[in-house]
Amino acid sequence: MKKILLGLIAIGFISCSDTKKNKYVEQAEKQSSTIKAWAEKKTVKEEKGNDVTDSSTGDDTIDAASNSSSVEYGEGATDIDGNTYKSVIIGTQEWISENLRTTKYSDGTVIPNVTDGTQWHKDTTGAWSHYDYDNQFDNDNQFDNDNQYDSIYGKLYNWFTVETGKLCPTGWHVPTDAEWTVLNDYLEANGHDGTEGKALKSTSGWDEDGNGTDNYGWNGFPGGYRNYSGYFGIIGYSGYWWSSSQSSTSNAWARILSSYGGLVGGLVYRYDINKSYGFSVRCLRD
Repeated sequence: MKKILLGLIAIGFISCSDTKKNKYVEQAEKQSSTIKAWAEKKTVKEEKGNDVTDSSTGDDTIDAASNSSSVEYGEGATDIDGNTYKSVIIGTQEWISENLRTTKYSDGTVIPNVTDGTQWHKDTTGAWSHYDYDNQFDNDNQFDNDNQYDSIYGKLYNWFTVETGKLCPTGWHVPTDAEWTVLNDYLEANGHDGTEGKALKSTSGWDEDGNGTDNYGWNGFPGGYRNYSGYFGIIGYSGYWWSSSQSSTSNAWARILSSYGGLVGGLVYRYDINKSYGFSVRCLRD
C-alpha cells in the first residue's frame, strides 16, 4: 500500500496509508480555513489595535507580546529587501520575533526561489520557497509559488542558505546550536521548566489546542517544512527552525515546536535533519 510522509516526530518520520491520508487532507483543509480566519483577525487587529473581540467566543483576544510585562523589546532589524522585523530581548540574547522573509543575502546576492521538487532535492548552494498548500501530501514536482502567508510564516530555506553566513541582516546571524541551548536554558531557569516551547509559541494559529503563552514575545508560529524531496507538511501543527551548526556532512541541528503526534507538549525539541529540508529561520543579534 502506498506510503506517504506526513511529518517529523522525535525519532523519525510518520508513515500513513491512503486511508489515513484522507484524514490528514481533511485536517489540512480545516487548518487552511483556520489560518485564513486567523489571518483576517490579525489584519483587523493591526488596523484597530491589539485589543480585539473574538466574535466566535465573545472573548477579548490580546497578544501576549503586547500585554506581558516580561516582554523587553529590542531595536528591531531590517533585511536587504526592506522587510522590517520586531525584536525581543530574552536573557542576554536579542532575537527577531518573526520568521525571516528575505529573498537576498545580506550582500545583495539573490537567493534562488526553487519551486520544482526535483531541483529542490538536488540543490546544494542555497534556495528558498513558500509553503504550498496544494502539494502537502503528493510527490508532484510542480508547485505553486503562493506567498499569501509570507507575512505570517515567512519563507522556508534549506540549510545551504544558512551555511553562507549571509542569510540574516547585517549585524545579525542564524543562531548556533549552542545559542539555541542558551535560550532553552534561560527559559528553564526562569519559570518555564518543561514548558519552554509553550513560552515561545504564539498565542494563536496552532491546531490541536497547541497555542502557547508567548511570554517573551518570541511569537513562534507553526510554519511547517519542505521535505528534501520537495513536498510540504505540518503547517499549523509544527514549526521548524535551523541552527547554523551542522551535525554531520549531510545533517544540521534544528529546533522544533509542535502540537503534533509524538511532539505534543511544551518543550523545545532538538533534532538533526538533512540539510536539504526547508525550515523557517530566526536571527540573533551579533
